[in-house]
Parts: sequence; structure tokens; C-alpha cells
Amino acid sequence: IGTYTLTVTNNSNGCTKTDQVVVTNSGTLPNANAGIDKELNCKTTSLLLDGTSTTAGVTYSWSGPGIVSGDNTSSPTINKEGIYTLTVTEIATGCKKTDHVLVTKNTTLPNANAGLTKELNCSNNTAILTGSSTSPFTIATWNGAGITQDTNSFNPTINKAGIYTLTVTDTINGCSATSSVNV
Repeated sequence: IGTYTLTVTNNSNGCTKTDQVVVTNSGTLPNANAGIDKELNCKTTSLLLDGTSTTAGVTYSWSGPGIVSGDNTSSPTINKEGIYTLTVTEIATGCKKTDHVLVTKNTTLPNANAGLTKELNCSNNTAILTGSSTSPFTIATWNGAGITQDTNSFNPTINKAGIYTLTVTDTINGCSATSSVNV
């Protein structure tokens, strides 16, 4: 920043010529916004980041641990947790601004308990399974040959011997765990 003077001297005749240039700073960097923090989980194994800039005439460049595609766009696809850095470059001035976004990963499995072993016999030809989960926000699904009702509850009614498997799914992160009981 400042005024710079160039002086050129002709060695053969001693004539000189000068010219000046004024270098200024626009004082403004481009705007860069890497977007809100995001989360990968069992349902969402890849996602788009949401970079923006209100500055016209810019380019985008992303860096981070799991960029799958679009690293030179405002919205790259990523598939790993970590810190992602957006660099916005103003084409006319070359000025750069960065911003960061954090991508976390939630793959915590819910608790699944298919309950105690049950027994069918001649006088007791149906049973109610006693599945449970201590994890919040879960749904239950049972698989087995003799489920007669309530397949999507923790306590279905069954009428055949065999192995019954309870699948507990966390409705927030999409992760599932299983537990089995023998009847």
C-alpha cells in the first residue's frame, strides 16, 4: 500500500523518465460461510455441505477428510466426520476468506433385549414375548415363524416354537441392534 515511483535512466545520454503508481487496499475480504454443523449417522452416510458467499465473482475450494465430489463448488458431497474448510477467493483481487464447518458422526446402537425364553405346550399354545429397550426414541420389529399379532411392538403374540429376533431401531440416527429369544 502506498505510492511507488519508477525512474528509468538512459545511460548513453543521461535522460530520465519517471512514473508513479498508487497501490491501495480495497479493505474488504470476500464473504465466506461454510454453513451449519452437520451429522453423519446410520441413515445418512454421506451429505452435502452448504457453503455460500454474498460476494460476487468468487471461486470455492473445500478441504477436509472425506470429500467425495464437488471440492471446487459451494456444496461438496462428503462421507466422513471431521472439520471441513471452505476457502472463498475473489477472482478480481485474489483476496481469500475461510470458514469451517464441523461434521460429527452418531452411530450409537440402541439397546435391544428380546426377553426371557418362553415355552409352548398343549395347554398354553400362545405366548407373549417380552422384548425391551432402554434406549429412547426406538421402534421394535420382530421376525419369526409364528408371530400372530403386534409384529411392530415390543410384546408380540406368537404361536409356534422357534427363534424370534427383535430388531430395535433408533428413530433419530437410524442405527439398529438385534437380540433373539428361543421359544
